[in-house]
Amino acid sequence: MPRKTMKVRQKVSRSAKAGLVFPVGRFGNLLKKGRYAKRVSSTCAVYLAAVLEYTCNELLTMSSKTAYNYSKQQSIKPRHICLAVREDEDFNTLLQGVTIAGGGVVQNVHAAVSRKSSKGNTKAEVAGKKKSSAKKVSAKKESGSKSG
Repeated sequence: MPRKTMKVRQKVSRSAKAGLVFPVGRFGNLLKKGRYAKRVSSTCAVYLAAVLEYTCNELLTMSSKTAYNYSKQQSIKPRHICLAVREDEDFNTLLQGVTIAGGGVVQNVHAAVSRKSSKGNTKAEVAGKKKSSAKKVSAKKESGSKSG
């Protein structure tokens, strides 16, 4: 009588089961060793890996777009990561106190500091006055046409 051979199943990692790239097992071990709680659920590591993978994916996507728009480059540099973080509202609040090495600062000139025109007004004030005067002129034309 021939012996029945048992099929040995390949081990499938928890990362593969969850469809993730980040290592679920490593996160689980670090959570247990870190003593964050007496007991740590196995799904906790899966959730943490999924959130970190999504966050990294978003950051790298925004950084690659910034790299292409900023300098038409294929490579992402710390400057591109810094610009992407500071442009996005959620990442900016998350990484508010973080300094990215080699990232520099986001260019911003406050209106009060900008150059003054010949009359002593800033360019922003002059532009605002031009817009308001244009509105007044158009309002006068409309009121004149209504009465006539």
